[in-house]
Amino acid sequence: MPWPTGADFASKHNHKLKGAAASKAASMASAMVKAGVPEGTAIATANKHGNKMMARRSPSLAETFRSR
Repeated sequence: MPWPTGADFASKHNHKLKGAAASKAASMASAMVKAGVPEGTAIATANKHGNKMMARRSPSLAETFRSR
């Protein structure tokens, strides 16, 4: 099943994803399904990539407390 928007993908498969990470995950999963990859594998791969993108955007707790 192709996911037209990041918000659509995030609402069904990974509620933590926001913005560009969700859009990238949706396009990645859609492209993988279109290429013949099983849907579950495509979703899992896109979620892993999206979570890594979100982790890079968010400061870690150590950085947050260091800045105070």
